[in-house]
Amino acid sequence: MKTTVALKGMKFYAFHGFYDFERRIGNNFVLDVIADVDLKEDPNDLIDETVNYESLYKICNDIMQQKYKLLESVAFDIAAKIKAEFSKVKTVQVRLSKLNPPVGGKVDSSEITITL
Repeated sequence: MKTTVALKGMKFYAFHGFYDFERRIGNNFVLDVIADVDLKEDPNDLIDETVNYESLYKICNDIMQQKYKLLESVAFDIAAKIKAEFSKVKTVQVRLSKLNPPVGGKVDSSEITITL
């Protein structure tokens, strides 16, 4: 039985960016995680039989608190940690947006998506 567990619109103030000033002053980010979970049967209301949203959020929060130069690296580490922590997760998609990126013009966001 294929099931999708997702957390969408997680908001973080974090210190990711290629430039030193980005890692110093920070920026606003929006994160979505969508995990395809292989449930063999009805989880019978047991949280251990599926993927706990709180555990997903903790992984995301822990990684978002670190400093990275590339959004791709942030998203990859989140996806890899989720797959390592939850054997039931078959694929995970991580979408990370940086609001108002410093690209020399007015842009709502930059965004990357990784599927692992």
